Amino acid sequence: MPEPFPLEFAPLHHLLTVSVRSELDVIASRLRARQITNLCAFGHHEQTRIATAVSELARNALVYAAGGKVRFFIGRLGSRQALVVTIDDQGAGIATLDRILGEDGASHGVKSGGIPAARRLMDRCDIDSGSHGTHIVLVKAFAAQAPVLDAGAIDTALSQLGELPSNVALSEAHQQNRELTDALAALQAKQAELLEMSARLEATNRQVEALNVLLNEKAQSLVSADRRKDEFLSILSHELRSPLSAVSMAAHLLESSPDNPSQGVRLGQLIKRQTGHMSRMVEDLLDVSRVSRGLVSISRAPVGMREVVDAAFEQHAPAARAKGHTVSQPDALQDWTVEGDRTRLVQIVANLLGNAIRYTPDGGRIELSMQSDDGWLLMRVSDNGIGIPPDLMPHLFDLYTQAERSSDSKNSGLGLGLALVKSLVEAHGGSVSASSGGHGSQFEVRLKLAGQQP
Repeated sequence: MPEPFPLEFAPLHHLLTVSVRSELDVIASRLRARQITNLCAFGHHEQTRIATAVSELARNALVYAAGGKVRFFIGRLGSRQALVVTIDDQGAGIATLDRILGEDGASHGVKSGGIPAARRLMDRCDIDSGSHGTHIVLVKAFAAQAPVLDAGAIDTALSQLGELPSNVALSEAHQQNRELTDALAALQAKQAELLEMSARLEATNRQVEALNVLLNEKAQSLVSADRRKDEFLSILSHELRSPLSAVSMAAHLLESSPDNPSQGVRLGQLIKRQTGHMSRMVEDLLDVSRVSRGLVSISRAPVGMREVVDAAFEQHAPAARAKGHTVSQPDALQDWTVEGDRTRLVQIVANLLGNAIRYTPDGGRIELSMQSDDGWLLMRVSDNGIGIPPDLMPHLFDLYTQAERSSDSKNSGLGLGLALVKSLVEAHGGSVSASSGGHGSQFEVRLKLAGQQP
């Protein structure tokens, strides 16, 4: 027989020996392995793994050698204490040991008797097998934090092991039932954890989907804004080209006919009108720049709205006459007073009137009305023009938004007016809205009356 264990595991303290002559003895070796691993402070999971390895090898000795011995020792593995288990038999040896040790014998029809599993579960598994029998040494180092067991502690613990139950098979069945119950509880806990994780993932997925929707909306908004910007630049080029061409032509005629006073007067008036038109476009562009950077300032003072409306009507009277419009306001227009910036208030009313004049066919009717409503001034500008397309309504007050240009360019403009109206009204603490029934449109501005809390 070979040495009972390699010298590197000495000195060893013998704990106990189990003689294996029947299946009950195999079960007894499993019970003793569980008791001793508990004595050695192995965790519950490790106890089950070691007991499984020992019982499988004990059964191997019973099946292939008609019996053997299982012995338990305390030794060392390197600098740490270790549990050492030997399984011996006097059978004919394992003929296929080289194949078992070289690869997973079970996958090739080799009767391995649990040897590959034991090698995986233990820190060391040394095997010597031949005609003299088979000798297996299993070694498992104690956990680093486990207490050191001296001879006195080992003897005291062994004295407390006691006798095995009279019915080891029933006791083992109860133990395995407990282990199965614990495993089931662990699986249920893991299932609950997985369900909770799944719920969190679903919630995260919903958030991601909502974020994707938001990002898509933002992307579409950016695409729309980029398209409106391109359209705006095209319109701006057209709007500037016409007056510049007129001014250039007038300058050329003045140069070629310096001695024609009447023609000079007419050309001078033309130049004045066109430069005024370009000046207003530049002012609108500057206002847009100020609005986008939050630089619009409002100088607040009591302002009579009759004066504001008159100034706005005066600005657009020539354009209204040119298109044959009837522009009206109540004869007895009360002079409501608001706290605001007179110049900006005139700009609000003028832009709304200009918008109505531009998009109302020749000979149309435009009406302005005002009334008070619980401390607010409600001003309405309505027309019987082309109306507002439903698809344009949500973007009506966005920058660069404009109804479709007509071929005769009478509906010219940069699409800045309503965006400026909205910004200026809100800067006064008010609001503006629009409605259209498909024929004609109405804009309503709400401004706080002077003396009312904002």
